[in-house]
Amino acid sequence: MLLTLDADRHIYIRRCPMGFSDFTLGSTSPILSGGKVRWKPQKGKFRVTFVALPGLEDNAVKFEDANGDPTNPSFKGGRRLYHKDVGYFLDHGPEYQKIAGNPSKTSIATTLIFWPTDAKGNLDKARFANGEFEVKTWIFSLDKYRQLESINTEFPLSQHDISITVTDPQFHKMTFAPCKESLFKTLHDKGSDMFKTCMETAKPIHANIQNDIAQDLTIDQIREKMSGSVGSPTGNSGGGFNSSFDADEILDGML
Repeated sequence: MLLTLDADRHIYIRRCPMGFSDFTLGSTSPILSGGKVRWKPQKGKFRVTFVALPGLEDNAVKFEDANGDPTNPSFKGGRRLYHKDVGYFLDHGPEYQKIAGNPSKTSIATTLIFWPTDAKGNLDKARFANGEFEVKTWIFSLDKYRQLESINTEFPLSQHDISITVTDPQFHKMTFAPCKESLFKTLHDKGSDMFKTCMETAKPIHANIQNDIAQDLTIDQIREKMSGSVGSPTGNSGGGFNSSFDADEILDGML
């Protein structure tokens, strides 16, 4: 089953094939009801940019479309199952569900830039000036996607960072608040070399996001993994910058 937003933003349910689906915030496309660089939420406050914008794959991120309207970040989602000897794998029907022993759940993912912050969630200007950042994939539930979609309506996520406050890491309880600007876009507008570094770091991580959500396996491959004969790949989240820059010029009038 898929949850779908129509042109009037009404949600309805329809049947569809199992597998992955790509979509953007506010779109009318179906929204689904490797290396591990996943964000594992910890209690605290974080400032993030939704970096999976149009053009990322070509190193030419676009913050506005041809009409001058804000672009939307992309997401990938699917219904996945879990087995302790396999990890997460896509739900392709009853035989897969039988192996997992539990029903599948909808999982959605996107790619984030995490900016350096202090304990209160404010940007750490000195670390930012040193080019510090991290790129992580974030896998989350449909209810959080709906919250982000609501924020995006008034504060487009290509133009605004999001402040995330995690209150309960175990159950992924968190709240979202828009920032008045996007640091990623500001770096672009100021012509900073750090923008290119962020973009080039994020590109391969987002390209691998499907593997972070779930493995797309056949029944035979699942059984092979359950026998303990197949391992999992590892990866690198990148992040960081080799030279400092004038943070005062970048942040002038922003904070």
